[in-house]
Formats: sequence, structure tokens, C-alpha cells
Amino acid sequence: MRSTALVAAVLSTLPLLELIPGSHAAPTMLSDSDNNNLRGRPVSVSYSLVEQRTTTQGDNSMPSSSFGRVLQTVLNTSEEQQHIEDLDTHYPLFLSNKDRTGRKLAGDAHDMVVEVTYEHIYAILVFLIAATALGIFTSKLGMPALVGEIITGFLLGPPLAHFVPYPKALVLVGEIGLILLILEAGVELDVAQLRETGTKAFNIGFTGTILPLVVGMGLVMASDTNIGIKSALAVGASFSPTSLGVAASALKQGKMLDTPVGQLIVSACVVDDILGLILLSMFQVLVEVDPPIIAYFIPIISSIGFLLVLGGSAVTWLPKFIQNKILNKVPEQHRELTMFSIMTAMLLAYLPLLNYTKSSYLTGAFLAGITFSQIESAHHSFMKKTHQLMTWLLRVFFAASIGFQVPVTLFSDPYVIGWGFILYACVLAKFPLMFYVPKFEDVDEGSSYNPFLRDRLITGLAMTCRGEFSFIIAAFALGKGLISVQIYAAIVWAVFLSCTTSPFILLSLIKYFNKQQLEYLKATNPSKQIAGSI
Repeated sequence: MRSTALVAAVLSTLPLLELIPGSHAAPTMLSDSDNNNLRGRPVSVSYSLVEQRTTTQGDNSMPSSSFGRVLQTVLNTSEEQQHIEDLDTHYPLFLSNKDRTGRKLAGDAHDMVVEVTYEHIYAILVFLIAATALGIFTSKLGMPALVGEIITGFLLGPPLAHFVPYPKALVLVGEIGLILLILEAGVELDVAQLRETGTKAFNIGFTGTILPLVVGMGLVMASDTNIGIKSALAVGASFSPTSLGVAASALKQGKMLDTPVGQLIVSACVVDDILGLILLSMFQVLVEVDPPIIAYFIPIISSIGFLLVLGGSAVTWLPKFIQNKILNKVPEQHRELTMFSIMTAMLLAYLPLLNYTKSSYLTGAFLAGITFSQIESAHHSFMKKTHQLMTWLLRVFFAASIGFQVPVTLFSDPYVIGWGFILYACVLAKFPLMFYVPKFEDVDEGSSYNPFLRDRLITGLAMTCRGEFSFIIAAFALGKGLISVQIYAAIVWAVFLSCTTSPFILLSLIKYFNKQQLEYLKATNPSKQIAGSI
């Protein structure tokens, strides 16, 4: 009733509006009896009295801007807003254009409020707890936690149960986790080791892009001679990129990420992903009608150029400049905050720079991380501040960004399953990349522990990990009509097998060689065995 009393007070002061400069129309007059009648009555009745008075006074109704603003402020509920709209419909001169703008803003205020329901909150909570629990369960079975997280995603997400609200928002959060993971991989990079194995990493990445592309094209064209070259390229390209997120997660869980072979794999995955995104950019040009020739070369020029310029700076002069010219001059208590501020600024600059120049924004995250790989205590500070956050973000990444892409309902089709197993040959096509791995440790003849064989097998298995980029390329091809829904589902099935079985075999292999290493150390040097077990 308070708003009604205020309306009555406003309407009772209408005669004073006659004194406002620029208002030349005669005011709408309400009698004392009308004012008394307004008090304690519903707002709709108050409007009826206003309409009655304005009707009896004919064309002397007043376009009062001041009255419109006060009335709009008072009547701010959706029901009362409707009364103003009715009033404006019957008496268009009653509110000025400025009043109508104010009224529209007030009406839009309801749309500006971001509301979530209890049901949505509860569903998200159940989803996160289920992903965590199933991840723990699969890890207890000897598989990576990401397997359980992916299963949670397609069971509770859009592919099957549609239980999870805001799936796009969760995918977005997961992609942020991927960016942080690649940023961490850059921070952990051993630049000295990279200088020694950089050529090997490029060879692994380049060959690893070509082999699945050729195998995929050959399989599809052999099965259907009428299929177009673009469609065959799309199938092969879907298996070209190795998932740095999946591979790095498995290597990190096996404590191999910061080893020489782990650094080689990370570098090769970055090259591999860059080349895969170049393929995607070229596909975007291929589906256009008569694209200019330069459009085919822009992704290549951009990626190579930024790797040379930004990557070269990140491993040469830029870390020294940040360390000596900035961090060393900052008080020690503020040094860590300053370092994170610079890292964040570089990340926010590199992401759009590489994305809008047709390269990969993930490469920008990696280059920003490399810049701090040679800065004192950067890695320790990064892990200390982001470990818990990254754990949850990556959990969402595997459950949503990957799990939501699995069309599990189509897996009942024998054609899809059959072609999925056939296309798994594209995944295995990267396993021979193991022969590029150099010898990082000496091998004793006759010893059961062979670190050279370990490094080769780990590299071959890590490069068979597939993930987010495969889904992106396959979804793009499906959207452009290059492949059928069944072939898309078959690709996803093969990729799903890869991102679940490859990390599982990889972790099992790491555990096997770790056990052999401990037995070897125990037999050759008990003191080293004790130190290694600690």
C-alpha cells in the first residue's frame, strides 16, 4: 500500500508541475475528493481515476516529464509497469519520449537480474560430486581419474540424461582449465632440454600430424570411392592432433611430466596441436566459395611467425628482462604478486593475439608460460597458488568439455561401433613416433630395466591420446555437411576409446618401469634405492 500512497501524493501535486519551465500545457487537475479516494486503494483504481480526470479535461492532458519520472520510480514492479504501459497506450501524450526510455529501462531491469533456481544449484552440485567420486573410483581401478570424469559427463550431461543445467557454461569453465594446464606446461618446460630436443619434438609433431591424416583418408576413400576429398580430409584431420590436456594429465599423474621425455612429449604435442589447428583453419577456408589464395597461408604464416618471435623471446632475453629489470627491483613481499600480474597480463595479451591471427590461442597460453620457465621460483609459486583451482577446473574440463561431446545414444548402431574400431587405426598410427626418441639415459647391458625402451614406449602411447581438438574438427566437419552423423559418431567413439585406454595403458606402463627401476637400484646400489623410494 505504500506505493499507492506515494502515487496519490504525486498525483495530488500535479498542479505544481504547471510551474516547470517548458511545460505549456494545462495541468491535469484532481479534486480533493479524488485525492482522498486514491489513498488506500489499489494502483489500478488510481489509474482509473487519473484516466477519468484526463478524459473529462479533453486535450488538456499534460505531457509532464517530471511526473513521468517520479511515477516510473514509484511503480517499479512488473504488475505496476503494465499499468503504465496501458496508460501510455490510451494517453500517448501523458508520457514524454524520455519517460518512455526510463520506463523501458525499468522494464528491462527484470531481464537484467541473473537468477538461478535451487534445482539448478543442486544439479550442478550432484554433477561435480559424481565426477569427483567416479574419478576416484576409476583411479582406484588403476585407470586415470579422467576416465571416470568423462563417463560422468556423458551419463549426466546432454548426450544421455540431460540432468546438468547450463552445459555451455560448464564447457566454458572446462576450457579455462585447459588454458591453465597448458600455461603450467609452459612454466614447467625445461628450456635447456628443449634446445637439445627441439628438432626431435618438431619431427614428432609434424610426422604425428601427417600419419593419421593419410591413414584416415585412405580408410574412408577405400570404403567409398564416391566420397569427396574434403570429406576424407576431414576424417583424417580429426585424428591428427594429440590432446596435450589428456597426455599431460596422465604424465603428471605418473610423475613424468618434468622428465626429459615428458618435456619432449609436451613440446611435440604443442607442435602437433598447432599443425592440427592450421588444418582446421584451412578447412574453414576450403568450405568457402572462391576464397583468396592468401587465406590458405595466413594460419601457417601466423603460427610460425609467432613461434619464432614470441617463442624466441620467451627462451632468450625476455625472462632476463622480467627477472632483472622488474622483479629484482620489487620488494620481496610483493614479488610474487608482481610476477603473477605480469604472467596474467601476458596471457590476456597472447590469447587474442594468436586467436585473431588464425593461430591457436592455446599456443598463446603455452608461450606465456614458457616466458616464466626460467624465472626463479616461478614454477613453485604457480603450483602453490593454482593447484587446487586447476584440479577442479580440469575435472570440469574432462567431464563437460569432453564428456558432453560423446553421442552415447548412437553407440547402439553396429555401423558406428564397427567404423569406430576401424578408425582407431588412425589413433595407432602415431605409435611409431616412438622411434624418434633419443637416448636420455645409459642402458646397462643385460639389465631388466631399460630406460631407453621406457621413454620410447611412453612417447608412443602419449602421442596416441586424443581429446578436445578431435571433437572440434569432427564437429566442424559435421556442421559443414562434410561427414554424416554416423561417421561423426564413429570418430567420437574412436576418440573416446583413445582418451580412456591410452592414459590407462600409459600409467600402467609407467608403474611397471618404476617398479623395475626400484628393483634395479636395489640390486646395484641400495643407498640409491632408499633415496629413490623416499
